[in-house]
Amino acid sequence: MFLLLVMISAIVTSGGASSKQSDGSSERCSVVASGKLDEATLSKFLETRGVFKGTAKTFIKYGEEYNVDPALVVAIAMHETGNGKSRMVRKLNNPGGLMGDGSGFQFSTLDKGIEAMIKNLAKNYITQGLNTPEKIQPKYAPVGAANDGLGLNKEWITGVNGFLKQLGGLSTCATSSEGTGKYIIPVDNPIVSSGFVDRVNPVTGVAEHHKGLDFAQPTGSNIKAADDGVVLVAQMGVSGSGFGGYGNVVLIEHTKNKEWTLYGHQSKILVKPEQNVKKGEVIGLVGSTGQSTGPHLHFEIRQEKMGKQIDPAPVLGVKGK
Repeated sequence: MFLLLVMISAIVTSGGASSKQSDGSSERCSVVASGKLDEATLSKFLETRGVFKGTAKTFIKYGEEYNVDPALVVAIAMHETGNGKSRMVRKLNNPGGLMGDGSGFQFSTLDKGIEAMIKNLAKNYITQGLNTPEKIQPKYAPVGAANDGLGLNKEWITGVNGFLKQLGGLSTCATSSEGTGKYIIPVDNPIVSSGFVDRVNPVTGVAEHHKGLDFAQPTGSNIKAADDGVVLVAQMGVSGSGFGGYGNVVLIEHTKNKEWTLYGHQSKILVKPEQNVKKGEVIGLVGSTGQSTGPHLHFEIRQEKMGKQIDPAPVLGVKGK
């Protein structure tokens, strides 16, 4: 069954809906790889998978371009197309079951169909924090959907995970982003490059107290909400706004904790003011905007909206620097 109900504009331009988000309690995958899926391994797997023979390089190329695990894409494509033999993939070059107005989209080549599938997953799922079969299924293949007349969607997670096991598991989200305090660590694979300490500002050269933690991360890495909350600020922090120097910045209010968290220097903001967010939801991408010497996330925990910062390190269960 080809079960993704989405308009073609969503594939090309939409940022995707934010419903059906992860609760953020853990980023552990149900099927985890010990290493990254390589082209030789994938080529061997696809050798007997119908039209997908010879497409390993395409899956890996666009997976890397859009930051989507190729193993996840291939597993979904195998399940959606019956190992590359369905009519939709043979006749329409549509490996992901992308649909609109009740019919499947057609692509001029299989490579273009694979790219469209990966772009859709990136924009409407991965950047929304939906990065495992368990998180993706309620939106991608909802049980009881109008186009699921045979009721096959209830087997979607089992089917996709079955292919993931054959592929060696997911090479992403293999580590937990869960901290030991009330907040989760807002990035994967955290490396603290500057702690909650007195220092000389590397941009201005002025002595200051650094009021948060800096997590060194590659540009474009996901930034996650540390807890449930409401976005109060999502803007470029210009001088006089109270957020000057932070670059693209997001401030989230956490009513349960009566605290605020701040996420600075983003390359791209993915949320808007007054938007409700869930713990673990992707709210932006790492960058180096504002007063910054390189790509990183500046993260603060505040006890007042405009200040009274506390050291995030013991709260998150990480070592400061």
